[in-house]
Amino acid sequence: MMAKRFTDTMKWEEDWYLDLSLTQKLFWIYICDNCNHAGIFKPNKRLFEMLIGDKIDLNKFLEQVNEDKLRISILVNGRWYITGFIEFQYGSSLNANNRVHKSILKLLNDNDLDWDGEVQESKQMTRKESTQQAKPKTISEVVDYFLSKGSTKKDGEKFYYFYESNGWKVGKNKMKNWKMAASGWVSRDKQTKPDADYLGGQLQAMKS
Repeated sequence: MMAKRFTDTMKWEEDWYLDLSLTQKLFWIYICDNCNHAGIFKPNKRLFEMLIGDKIDLNKFLEQVNEDKLRISILVNGRWYITGFIEFQYGSSLNANNRVHKSILKLLNDNDLDWDGEVQESKQMTRKESTQQAKPKTISEVVDYFLSKGSTKKDGEKFYYFYESNGWKVGKNKMKNWKMAASGWVSRDKQTKPDADYLGGQLQAMKS
């Protein structure tokens, strides 16, 4: 059954999108059309290049898309998460009794992602609690999270002091979920200093 979803027609008036190359623009549309209903995408560079007959540099694409705002977060399992997808498609509140919303929450959980909006019925979440997720309470909380992701205490402290100094903002926007930003930080660091396990996971994700 063909999936139907909303598309952001305003992107054609936004500088970040207009600054992309033609191939990068097509890849953004490709990602939005081919991600699952939770906004999680399994990178398939080879298929995309075959479809359009052109090459794309994934690292350069991510740098361009995330230059002023975190739009795509790279997950530990190699998949990509479109950070604004769920809110754009379904709103800022998910209903755990709704079959589709329940499936979304499960996909987020399976991919170690936290939903920073409200969840109705089975998991109530107040606006105050949602706001508290925007930034960590202590540096120790950040370090513990980095260690749990296979990173180091030094990188956790570097992340904390970097965002603490700029008021926990991504570009000009306030950070909505520090754990999501931290996961992206760890993933980008692994790309800079790849290990065998990480490279193996990325290659497997590309081939799957």
